[in-house]
Amino acid sequence: MTINNKEKKIKSTIEEITGIKLNHQDSYNVNNKRNFKSRIIIKDGKGKELAKVQNLEDFENIFLSIDKNIILKYAKRNEFSKWLKSIEEIDLANKSVLIEQEFDDGEKLRKKMIDIMEDHRYSINQDYISSYERTDNEFHLKLSHIGTGSFGGKARGVAFLAKILSKYISDEMFPDLKITFPRSIVLATDVFDSFIEHNNLSKSDRFYLSDERIASKFMTSSLPATIIGDLRSFIKKTRRPLIIRSSSLLEDSLLQPFAGIYASLLLPNESWETELRFQEVCNSIKYVYASTYFEKARTYIKSTPKDVSDEKMAVLLQEVVGSKHDNYFYPTISGVAKSYNYYPSGPCKPEEGIVYLALGLGKAIVDGGSSYCFCPEKPKAPLSGTPKDYIKYSQKNYYALKLKSIYSIVNKNEETTLEKLDVEIAKKHGVLDKIVSTYFFREDRLNPGLFDEGAIVIDFSPIINYDEIPLAKALKLLLRVGEIALGYPVEIEFAVNFYNNESQPAELTILQIRSMIPPDKYHDVNIENINVNKVLFYSENALGNGIISGIKDIIYIKSESFQMSNSTRAVSQIRKMNNKLMEAGKPYMLIGPGRWGSADPWLGIPIIWSDIAGVKVIVETPYKERPIDPSQGSHFFHDMMSSQVGYLITKHNKGNVDWNWLESLNILEETEDVKHVVTPSELEVSIDGKRGNAIIIENPIKDNKIKSKK
Repeated sequence: MTINNKEKKIKSTIEEITGIKLNHQDSYNVNNKRNFKSRIIIKDGKGKELAKVQNLEDFENIFLSIDKNIILKYAKRNEFSKWLKSIEEIDLANKSVLIEQEFDDGEKLRKKMIDIMEDHRYSINQDYISSYERTDNEFHLKLSHIGTGSFGGKARGVAFLAKILSKYISDEMFPDLKITFPRSIVLATDVFDSFIEHNNLSKSDRFYLSDERIASKFMTSSLPATIIGDLRSFIKKTRRPLIIRSSSLLEDSLLQPFAGIYASLLLPNESWETELRFQEVCNSIKYVYASTYFEKARTYIKSTPKDVSDEKMAVLLQEVVGSKHDNYFYPTISGVAKSYNYYPSGPCKPEEGIVYLALGLGKAIVDGGSSYCFCPEKPKAPLSGTPKDYIKYSQKNYYALKLKSIYSIVNKNEETTLEKLDVEIAKKHGVLDKIVSTYFFREDRLNPGLFDEGAIVIDFSPIINYDEIPLAKALKLLLRVGEIALGYPVEIEFAVNFYNNESQPAELTILQIRSMIPPDKYHDVNIENINVNKVLFYSENALGNGIISGIKDIIYIKSESFQMSNSTRAVSQIRKMNNKLMEAGKPYMLIGPGRWGSADPWLGIPIIWSDIAGVKVIVETPYKERPIDPSQGSHFFHDMMSSQVGYLITKHNKGNVDWNWLESLNILEETEDVKHVVTPSELEVSIDGKRGNAIIIENPIKDNKIKSKK
């Protein structure tokens, strides 16, 4: 889709959803015309046309869909850089010619080209982040930067959001809901470079020291003198809580995800002493810098084509969204919205997306805790069962920032300033009336709103079913516009806050946007004709697509003896086995009960992605007879999908897993909860992404009727 067509589609989408007529003046005619002056025809070895490149989106798509060897052939003839010069994309052309010359590996070249195209897509929005000035101008203070380097993944997303909101969204579209983004300041990557060089931290020992020693070295170092004045000026102007977020070069890129890998810190920032608040922020920035080299990051990078020395860190300082309640601070609602839903249910289709909502800060969602979900295209369509199901599975606790928190520097992270509170506390704070229903046991009925009798159920019914605010419509619009503008499915993190003053509209604050793996970029796989007698694992609810082969190692939870109360203990056992297999360069399959990546250890194994960074296939088995909602936390889910790991969900008593075969395998290592076994021959995993089916077979016969179309 050309830039001009995107512009038209965005405007028509806004008109469709809001009913407000927009000006359709074409502001991109010149760019649109130049994209058609030249083209590339991509052909295979037999001369068959595979793709026609006429614009930048076509150009990016070939790296997602064309065989790596064909891409390499065209690159070595400098076809890509020549075409980019012909359409006057000189900066892209210069970067492309360096890549064409440097890489002889088709896969590495493909991923590098995707990286620079994604950088380009975001860079056109960087004008929306102005250079920081010591001024009281509120608009200027909203989004600014210190330094001249890259803004990194998260900050690029904020710049993109700023462009979308300022260009397309107006207050009249949603009268009862103000859409905005948080006041933010970015320390660009050149500040990080200066910090490393000035403090002589570039020695290689940072690549193998313990986290504690790395943190200690960084914390005793000094930030560049050139940023101190601007940073102090910013801190003087805000006494709202702050989140100090990593925004590295590699974070939130399409095929190299680093969601949740680096540190983020929440600061109360409410002291009247500016110097104290300033020092807390400086220490937090240095800690985020240190996290670039922590074991979690080093382990994760090993599973990618990148090297830890490639990484550079920008830092994003944002005001936290919410209100003060006694000694706590939190928003009424935190949420994650996705324009593509890999786990559709009921009447909802995958392309209609999914939204997750939770009371309080967003940790409950991004870490895979209890939340409420709905389809933004069909918000009133029930995705859960009976009223009793609602009360059983609804949120019982929520996260809030402790304004009087005390923490140590070395152990500093988000959790040191967070507290998990009972929903009854929120009731005392008076924040539940617009987000809950009340369950009446005698009538077995849910009534929207808060009543004196009955049980509290956080189902957001006043908003979703009775339109207290037009949240569903606003998210539907933002997801559609974001997907059109970026060219990929998107994931948006947001918060909603209500105010005591009824005349003041609720505020929807967009915190972050990132690309998701496009569902249509995978190979087409058909597994209908597989010999079922050879199937070791079968799933009718699988995530991913394609054929994964070369696996002989399996790590699995010992199902018969395992108790979910030991799920946290199992994490370290799995991590150690993962690290050994990664060192040996062996991919593996992981099998276990419940929701992998859940923050709630009673729902599944609470691993983070770096604990299992070498995995290629995950099999989720039921825990005893308890079905568990398969929705992962945002960070875990994003890393899993972007790493193209297969995820198979199996059902109780359906014969989906051949446990006898699994138990018969040779044991290489066994701990209290986990076994590491090896198969006599390689496994082959086939996932049919269109139908959501998957099978795993041993020693596959090459003339079977698996069809894989590239």
